[in-house]
Amino acid sequence: MSIISTELFVDGICEIDDRIIQSYFKQFGSRITNYESHRKRLTDSCCFALISFTSHHSVNTILRRRPHIINSSTIFVKRLLPSSVCSFIERQLPVTSLFVYNKISKQLNERNLRNFFKTFGHILKFERDYIHDRLFIEYDDYDSVDKVFLNKDQLPDYIDIYKNILPQAQNTAEYRGKCRLKQHAPKKTNECYQGLLQKTIEDLGNCKAQLKNIENDYNILQIEHTTLKEKYDKLDQLFNNQNLCRSCNEHEVTIMKLQQTLSKLNKQYETTKSQYQRLLSNKSKIDILTQHNHYLLSTRLKNDEYYKSEVSEYYASQSNLSTANSCDINIFHYLSDYYFMLFFIALKQRRRITYN
Repeated sequence: MSIISTELFVDGICEIDDRIIQSYFKQFGSRITNYESHRKRLTDSCCFALISFTSHHSVNTILRRRPHIINSSTIFVKRLLPSSVCSFIERQLPVTSLFVYNKISKQLNERNLRNFFKTFGHILKFERDYIHDRLFIEYDDYDSVDKVFLNKDQLPDYIDIYKNILPQAQNTAEYRGKCRLKQHAPKKTNECYQGLLQKTIEDLGNCKAQLKNIENDYNILQIEHTTLKEKYDKLDQLFNNQNLCRSCNEHEVTIMKLQQTLSKLNKQYETTKSQYQRLLSNKSKIDILTQHNHYLLSTRLKNDEYYKSEVSEYYASQSNLSTANSCDINIFHYLSDYYFMLFFIALKQRRRITYN
């Protein structure tokens, strides 16, 4: 079931009286139920009127008989769509093209849709937009698009339509009335501002030249900066290499000192090792001599009980000491102990003979 529109939008009435406008539109059949004129507006936009009729046939007749001229002034008329079928912007804009979408899937039956849309007017373009998955339909009259929106309920629920409200798609040539043409006409520039405008243009040219010179200076400085940075990097690398060479020389000196110390330690080790080998070779001889001395001392002390115990204890302590440190004993210690013991025994015997 199609929606009926009984309202009409009339634009470009700034130089036409309201009574003349009402009298003009009464001749198209039905009675005017409401008339709203918008003239005293805060902005410079054109004057317009909203007219309501008792029957939608009057609106259809008025749109079929376009263009309309009152008092040598061409006025713009458009069907005013209800707010239930489109947005506020779509109600006002006169466009000749629209988009068709499938809300559920990307499939569109182009044949059936073409048969449906061609009933509302002559189609100039019927294309499939595969990028956005939509149909683009263009008519030769903006009222055909309005009729499609009035019969929107006849489409399936999954089909949705929108007006092509892009600025380049709006039919601004027909939309502007006589007052709008005056409004958008180029205004004459006041002569008193011509000199100031010319001076401003010259100043802008001078500023542009100065900016060009500054840009050239900046480029030169940037090149110099790059060159200095490269030189700095080379000097820094050379300095680091010199530090590395200096540290290498210091390491070489340290290595030489360590090698000298190691050679000295090796010599000391070899000397100590040779002494130790000699001591091990002389150990057997020292043991034989010690046993012989022990035999002589024991035979000489058999008759003297007083000195026997004292000498035995002393010799036992010396013998234990030599046994505990057999690996580190020195031949000079053995000889000194031996001669000291002989001297001590001889001295005691001499004293005994003297007392007797």
